[in-house]
Amino acid sequence: MKMNIIKITTAALLLCAFASCTKNFEEYNTNTKEATEEQAEAVILGQLFQQLERSVIFYRYGSETLDSDYQIIYNLCAETWCGYMAPTLGDGVNNGSFYINDGWSRAMFANKSTKGMNAWTTMVKKADREDNQDVFAVADIIKVASMQQMTDYYGPIPYTQAGLSITPEYDSQQVVYETMLSELDAAIETLENYVAANPDAAIMGDYDIVYSGDASQWLKFANSLRLRLAMRIVYADEALAKTEAEKSISNTVAGLILTNDDNAIVSGVDHHPLYEINVNFNDADTQVGASLDCYLNGYNDPRKFLYAKAANDGELHGVRPGIETTVWTPYKNTANNVSAPNATIYNIVWMNAAEVNFLLAEAALRGWAVSGTAESYYEAGVEASFDEWGASGVEAYLADNTSVPAAFNDVVGSASAAAPGTCKIAYNAEGTFEEQLEQIITQKWLGVFPNSCEAWADYRRTRYPHLLTPANNNSNGIVDTDLQIRRVPFPISEYSDNAKGVAVGVTALGGPDNAGTKLWWDKK
Repeated sequence: MKMNIIKITTAALLLCAFASCTKNFEEYNTNTKEATEEQAEAVILGQLFQQLERSVIFYRYGSETLDSDYQIIYNLCAETWCGYMAPTLGDGVNNGSFYINDGWSRAMFANKSTKGMNAWTTMVKKADREDNQDVFAVADIIKVASMQQMTDYYGPIPYTQAGLSITPEYDSQQVVYETMLSELDAAIETLENYVAANPDAAIMGDYDIVYSGDASQWLKFANSLRLRLAMRIVYADEALAKTEAEKSISNTVAGLILTNDDNAIVSGVDHHPLYEINVNFNDADTQVGASLDCYLNGYNDPRKFLYAKAANDGELHGVRPGIETTVWTPYKNTANNVSAPNATIYNIVWMNAAEVNFLLAEAALRGWAVSGTAESYYEAGVEASFDEWGASGVEAYLADNTSVPAAFNDVVGSASAAAPGTCKIAYNAEGTFEEQLEQIITQKWLGVFPNSCEAWADYRRTRYPHLLTPANNNSNGIVDTDLQIRRVPFPISEYSDNAKGVAVGVTALGGPDNAGTKLWWDKK
């Protein structure tokens, strides 16, 4: 009997020891000096996620100097063509005078493909979407935000087939937009379900440089982005535009970016790339544009010296694009004749409350299902912009019914020009549709500065605000001086590297592959 007791006790001890060992098996048998396969995959996924984020608007970070990428992607293209800035380099025969430089114009295509879309396609290959639905919902939103800029530059682009081949087929811009809207619909639904089940959870919180993993904020951005895309196509497919816009407007679960606390921004960067381009690139490769000069001066806009620094006479002076000269020194801020962009204070802004309120103002003007009036959203957009920049005097500004854009005074040379328009500030609710639309888009143009991709797209879509034409048009008749640049030609390299794909793109474009051909949504 005693023996049996000993046997039972020994067995129990062995069983207990075994249970204890298996309970901590993973802990005891994990190499704490190395990452597990699961941890390594999470790190890779996080790095790709952040690379995708950084592709929305390129800027300098860490050891990578991307200010030169920003310059050729945005500053020498959209920033010049939307009237914000003017290049002061070379002989002046360049993008500013409608002579397209392939080395500049292909940069958007190359960088969005290799650093943006490539990050997204690699994520798809590295991780299971089903197991990471929340991550991929946000990644899809970021992909749309990034690639929207690319299609708005070129029109047809490789999108649905990107990453599946080294020579992907091009999609028509209509297909790209319809696909992006569908992707946003799906991402919003996924995130709404995720937030409902995980109200406090963070998505890629250690890597997310925009919202620090806040899924509710990503929902607002996605919903607002859908509204932006919907309005972009209003002249090409008004029924789809209205349907998608009203989805966003009526979605109270996701909400919209209506206050600056919800802005989609990358903050805490060393400086805005405009600062580097203006201060350190050849003593200033870019200056404040003449059109921005006309509106800020004519309106006596309180944001004037927040956007730019005063010249030596205490005034704001811009430069007209298209000036031909080899002596740029008098036009550079080092000579203190013109105004340097006040770029050190910028965040990298993807989307702000001002833009969304102006989108709602246009929706209301079009008679879509919106709770407020065009005037109320217009004024909210201006107020949001003033608040974002810390400007005072918004009430007096909104009541100003006399100020109009000023004539452009070229303080250095002979490129002076008459005022680009007569649009006033105080909202005219009794005005015609076009008069009210011009007011909305003009203030939107001022309110999204320096987000040039949106400003240039809106200018092409609506023809507002009225902008100064370049001092010289060197397009050899390809670009109408008054209509100005409509798109960016496909990179020359695509004709040798992906001849079949680009041929499909040109066919889908519906016109010659040049800067005068209109995009699919450019139907007004």
